[in-house]
Amino acid sequence: MIAGAWLPVGLLVLLGVGAVWLGLSELRSRRRLRRLVEQASQLAGEAHMLPDAISNPLAALRTLPPRLLDQLEQEKAWLRDAVRDRARAEESLRESEERYSLAVSGANDGMWEWNLNTGAAQFSPRWKSMLGYDDAEIGARIDEWHSRIHPDDRERALSELQLHVDGRTPRFEYEHRLRHKDGSWRWVLARAAAVRHASGRAYRLVGLNSDISARKQAQQVLLELADGMDGLRSDDAFGLLVQKFATVLNTREAFLCECCNYPATRVRMLAYWYAGQFAPCEEFDLAGTPCQEVIEHARPLFVPRGVSERWPREREWGTESYLGLPCIDTKGAVIGHIACMDGGELRRELPHDAILKLFAVRASVEMERRLLERLDPGAGLGAPASTLH
Repeated sequence: MIAGAWLPVGLLVLLGVGAVWLGLSELRSRRRLRRLVEQASQLAGEAHMLPDAISNPLAALRTLPPRLLDQLEQEKAWLRDAVRDRARAEESLRESEERYSLAVSGANDGMWEWNLNTGAAQFSPRWKSMLGYDDAEIGARIDEWHSRIHPDDRERALSELQLHVDGRTPRFEYEHRLRHKDGSWRWVLARAAAVRHASGRAYRLVGLNSDISARKQAQQVLLELADGMDGLRSDDAFGLLVQKFATVLNTREAFLCECCNYPATRVRMLAYWYAGQFAPCEEFDLAGTPCQEVIEHARPLFVPRGVSERWPREREWGTESYLGLPCIDTKGAVIGHIACMDGGELRRELPHDAILKLFAVRASVEMERRLLERLDPGAGLGAPASTLH
């Protein structure tokens, strides 16, 4: 009877150790151990023998029936395997989380997480920096996101989000505007997936925000140029191009020039936008200007600051920053360029390359058409149009 009385004690001790290592959520181990405890209880019989079993457990252990000893050893082995497997799983999970964290930190997306039960939210440093904030400037409530949504986008964004939380859509994905710290609006693509209980009820949302302002800006410029230049020719088209170019780059001035000779040493303005209005066009020599580098090398030039130090001639005009793009005809020859300048530093985060190329290509097409209209049919074959002035 000692053996029967001691067995529940040993198993309960093992059950406690197993609970510590595996957690109370390990239902399988609890059920297996519970069955052994029940078997031991049936064998206990005489409870008054329990103190003897506790005072001399090794002796009690030796008196256990072989069948129960085997079961006990099997259960101990199973617990050891379960603990080892869980340790491996936890290590693998930590490695996966580290890899994911590194991937997210190296990407251009901002991660966010929302606990639906508590309302608490977490936003990654990248999420905050996309809106111009330091890590400590945004709190841990979901309203930090919701309150910054553009009024015209908020109702639809929150409705789409709720549909996903309710399980009516497989994921949340929506483009909307968020208010930047400087008061401007940034377009973002928010994507998220809910983590759900077995019942299907969502208790957590994990998502990413991507800054798509450049793409949206490109779309807007394309639409504006397509609508605004429909039917425009020559001077009117050139004027619209330089005006939009200055607006997109947020610069003091922008101009479009054609080459006066070939090889080009001098250019002539076709349109000039300065301080919010059109200004008289003029010709100028390329020597000693950043425009010379654009045309001679047939490639874009971006100097966000220090223009007057590199080209002293520009000090007269108070120019400190410059962006120029070559205009190339269908034969591959440079026929001019479109450029912008400013007295301060140009932002280093330029619009998408597609926008800049759009301006240069659209200007090239219009310039080449203008040049060809001046020529007799078949004139200038084999030479750049710019040689035929």
